Amino acid sequence: MDTSRNREVIASIKRGWNEDAFMRAQGLSVEEHAPGEVTVCLAQAAASQRGGGAGGDAAKVLNGGVISYMCDGALGYSIISGLLALPDAQTVDARELRTFTITLTMTYLDVARGDRFEARGRVLRLGRGTAFAEGQFINEDGKVCATAQGIWRVLWPRG
Repeated sequence: MDTSRNREVIASIKRGWNEDAFMRAQGLSVEEHAPGEVTVCLAQAAASQRGGGAGGDAAKVLNGGVISYMCDGALGYSIISGLLALPDAQTVDARELRTFTITLTMTYLDVARGDRFEARGRVLRLGRGTAFAEGQFINEDGKVCATAQGIWRVLWPRG
């Protein structure tokens, strides 16, 4: 594929992260800080995203499932970000690059209270067929409420 054309395709893929229907429905946005470093932001938690295991103040706590899918997104997008920066991504149709989660390990350190949250992901290692990432889930006060580690399968386009 033409290198300049592929750069345009890669830029379009990254813009599309914030146009994803699931991300928009959840009120999430994605910010790439550098290749392999991404933050998924929840600017205002909705009532439907609350109900964590906090006892009496569950209405003020983010649900663990929301934390998990935000971390899955942050780690997954960080891997795609890192892969798209590799020289190999310049020589294939980047629209055909696929990844999927093999494992995601969550460690919940504390309840996630607040309205604004971030899941920060960063690549640990990119391989031809697998990639490794880690991340943190942080509340609006800067408190780390959870950590995540994951392994992704990478499927490069053939050709």
